[in-house]
Amino acid sequence: MKTLIALVHLWASTAHAGGTIAGTVSFSGAAPKHKALDRKADPYCAGTNVADPTVTVSKDGKGLANVVVRIKVGAPAAAPPAEPLTIDQQGCMYTPRVQGGVLGQKVQVKNGDGTLHNVHGYNGTKTVFNQAQPPGSKPLLKELKKTEVLTVKCDVHAWMAAYVVLSSNTFFATTSADGTFAINDVPPGRYTVEAWHEKLGTRSAEITVEEGKAVDPKLAFQG
Repeated sequence: MKTLIALVHLWASTAHAGGTIAGTVSFSGAAPKHKALDRKADPYCAGTNVADPTVTVSKDGKGLANVVVRIKVGAPAAAPPAEPLTIDQQGCMYTPRVQGGVLGQKVQVKNGDGTLHNVHGYNGTKTVFNQAQPPGSKPLLKELKKTEVLTVKCDVHAWMAAYVVLSSNTFFATTSADGTFAINDVPPGRYTVEAWHEKLGTRSAEITVEEGKAVDPKLAFQG
């Protein structure tokens, strides 16, 4: 009997697992040369060399990192989580550079550096918040009302940038260093999937998700 009950619970937990949207956001063309950022303006930042991460391609040159893949059309809307998104400042760079979130979700910005930063958030060209953050100060907690793509810059260090792509649902993922991603537990249905990149723009695909199966939207960018 216990075995039967366990099997029933196992079936119940997997019966509504849905499908998976997964694959690699591909990159074609000449891979960009990663020039070192000029960070001499601040002695604290100048101690290490950092390559420009704007277009980061996998080692084999076929995958694209820092792309937010999300269901753009077709998924049910979700309330923003109570837990805020986090952006840290480490080594005079924003970490993570790109991430996804839910519309209306708050963001906290930390300063892990021993130098002054000025955190300037934009919704397009409109300022959402703009505040100095000295070393050792408390995290800044900001609301992102009616903001779909938040761009964060540092007015002290012009090379610093971060992006938060906010969706109406929870079905999104950011590609890893090799360009791969996975969005799990997607209800079966027909969806429009979008890939967002800070410089290369967007790509979209129409897909059908089936129960217990994985589908690759085959999203591709060209350099």
